[in-house]
Amino acid sequence: MTFKSFRASSVLVVSALSINSAMALPIDWTGVFGADTHTISNFCRTNDNVTKGTPRTGTQGIDTVDCGASFQTYTLRLNPNIIINDAVTLKGELSSGYLRGGFAGGDSANNADGSANNSYFFTTPAQRSTLNVNQMYMELYADTALVKIGRMSRHYGMGMVFDNGSDPWDRFLTMYDGVQAEMKIGNFSVMPYYAKISSYDDQNAKDAPAGNFDVRELGLVAQYDNKNSDFVASVLYAKRSSERRNTLYNSGTTTTDTDSRGKTEVTVIEPYLAKRWNKLKLEAEASIQSGDYGNVYSQTEESKLSAQAYIVQAKYDLNPKWDMGVLAGQVSGDKGDSNKFEATYLHPNFHVADLMFRYNYAAFNEGGKSIFDSSIANARFFKFYGNYKTDKWTWKGALILANALETADAGKNSYHHEENYRFAATEKQADDYGYEVDFGFDYRWNPNVTISGYYGYWFVGDYYAFTNTADELSISNVHGGGLRATLEF
Repeated sequence: MTFKSFRASSVLVVSALSINSAMALPIDWTGVFGADTHTISNFCRTNDNVTKGTPRTGTQGIDTVDCGASFQTYTLRLNPNIIINDAVTLKGELSSGYLRGGFAGGDSANNADGSANNSYFFTTPAQRSTLNVNQMYMELYADTALVKIGRMSRHYGMGMVFDNGSDPWDRFLTMYDGVQAEMKIGNFSVMPYYAKISSYDDQNAKDAPAGNFDVRELGLVAQYDNKNSDFVASVLYAKRSSERRNTLYNSGTTTTDTDSRGKTEVTVIEPYLAKRWNKLKLEAEASIQSGDYGNVYSQTEESKLSAQAYIVQAKYDLNPKWDMGVLAGQVSGDKGDSNKFEATYLHPNFHVADLMFRYNYAAFNEGGKSIFDSSIANARFFKFYGNYKTDKWTWKGALILANALETADAGKNSYHHEENYRFAATEKQADDYGYEVDFGFDYRWNPNVTISGYYGYWFVGDYYAFTNTADELSISNVHGGGLRATLEF
């Protein structure tokens, strides 16, 4: 045997031993993969021709380039769970793309400069997807507390503001880089936490290591959970502060004081109650937000935040096959006539309908954001729903009604909640968002695969006829449906 062959054999042996050593750690994999297709008709909400131009301030109109949409998406989440020893576990989440997935056919380019090989008609692949680390944290099991350190998700209550994205088709999650400790005594638990929400990526930039770009949050969750009586009562208290040149809340480009939104310090208090009596379950949650909100409207005036949201839900199980319920909520809007900012935006995972509030409809034709970047704000809504279940099927039906809390009034300033700016109103706006009827089903193909479908019809209200001129848009209804296949493992 030559020296070279001996060295090669040694390397192979060492590599094999390393692999066997690495495989000694128990690793459990769970995750979600899904694919869906959607078709939405007349998302512009009018049959009038609308062209983006000047002036266009305040209008609810959307560019009527093409008001029909057909798109397909996928979701991919992998959750490793690595047991280091009896006291330490490493947990994480890996996903693809901004939306924990992406669009079918997205990023179809394969050149180094990002362009496609147009001459390769059948061989240009959609291959530029990225893998994101959404979560990676360690759990430390101690006698007095469960400690988490790293990048982790956060969930509270009904998920109206803090949502961990646990549903298979949740495209977003509340993500924190920080540390938390959960301490339990009987039915009581206390969980203090600290997190850095944002920091400037370029640590070579001036003032970056000093923390002048940081966004931080300090909070506490106190909870009483009595399993015997099916009763939960909790309260979350958190204070989020940002430095003057943070890039998360910038109103301008990136790093200068003149472009920055400035320092903010916001307090959020969220009480939550849940109680079950045999077949009836009640839930209630509130979000009360206040504090210094920075330069919302301009660089010369600082705004105070005073916003609230309230959600209640009642669900009744008629029998093993039928259940019915009602979900009601009020989410404050901004009047736009003072330096006080009064709008609350719920988490984009929190949905009440298949079409209403579900998408950023302007983004379909006008771009600037993802079509899924949509949150419920400035709304009072009621949802009445019922479900019928068999061994393999669940049939769903719902009626949703909603109206706006704040609308434009002639001669006053108002706020455009979808596009986030203040404007001077010259006409009065109606408050009716309309109502929607939804139907859907889930078919459990096997314990891991579910096939789902839905159809929704939105009777659009006069709120969306507003153009801030005497000529209102003629309203047209929106309808659409879709199918999805979901694999959970």
